[in-house]
Parts: sequence; structure tokens; C-alpha cells
Amino acid sequence: MKFWFSSPNNTEEAKPTPSVLYYLIVYASKFAAAIGAGVVILMMLVVAYSVINRYILNTPITWTDELSGYLVVALVMLGAADALRQGDHISVDLITSRLTKRGKRLVEIWGYIVVLVFSSVLLISSKQTIDYSINFAIVSEGYLEVPMWIPQSFLILGGSLVFLVALAKLTRAVKAVKRDTSRWQLF
Repeated sequence: MKFWFSSPNNTEEAKPTPSVLYYLIVYASKFAAAIGAGVVILMMLVVAYSVINRYILNTPITWTDELSGYLVVALVMLGAADALRQGDHISVDLITSRLTKRGKRLVEIWGYIVVLVFSSVLLISSKQTIDYSINFAIVSEGYLEVPMWIPQSFLILGGSLVFLVALAKLTRAVKAVKRDTSRWQLF
């Protein structure tokens, strides 16, 4: 006989089925990470080209350092959402390892709220920075003279993906806490 406070098979906790929107966010972050992996390969090729030209052909190329800097920004912003999704971000578990399951989930919820606030601030300031760069036609001071809104746009892309992943993870964590508290528990 099953009671309202028991799990479906009395041994395993029922997990909600993720929504289509959740899967879209997951695939978007995976796609961005795959593009980030391509950026790593591109960076390796640019640096190898620069090293070969500088040390073997004795004709240094001046624009490769600037391009590599822009590619690092793109790489970080493209990979940040997938790192958050997989839980590969930096964390300190000195205190959280001693918490109960519910306490860990509440700390996890707090962490996702902080990420949402941070990514919102990043998006707002990035939008203002890009608007400024476009309005005043700001270009890089290096040899490439790249319009600065182009590398800055990766801040919007990455910040948006981080915001969406944090929102999806927060929603799932809140549902898990509600599910846990809706069942009758002795402790």
C-alpha cells in the first residue's frame, strides 16, 4: 500500500521530467562549448603561425597577440554556461559538505540566485559598453583595428547563456526542494 508521503517505488525518489525549454538551454550551452572548443583550435593555429613566423622565418607577425586576446574572451564566454551546467565551476565545500541534503539544496539555490544577479549586471554593463562602442565607432588600438563591439558581443552571448543555465538550474533546484518538503519526513 502506497501512502502520499512515499516515493513511487519506496526506494527511489521521483524526478521530474525536464521541459523542452530546459533541453533547449542545455543544447545551446553545449553548442556554445563546442564552438569554444573550435576557438581553442583556432587559437593554437594562430599562435603556431606566429611562432613559426617569428622564430623560424624571422618575420614576426604583430596582429596575432591581439587576435589571441579576443579569442580568449570568446573562449571563456562560450564555455562559462556549459561549465555552470555541468557543475565544473569553482566551489568550496568545507561547510556545505557538512550540511543536510536540504541545506545543500538551499545553498545551491542561493548560488544560482547570485549567478543570476551577476549575469544580469554583466548583461546590462555589456549592453551599455557595446552601445558606447557603436555610437563612437571605437576600434581597437592594435594592428587589427577591430570595431570593439565585435569582441564585446561575446560578453552578451556568454552572459545570456549563463543567465539561462542558472535560471534553468534554479528552477530545477526549487522544484526539488518543494518535492522534498511535500513528502512527510521524520527528520
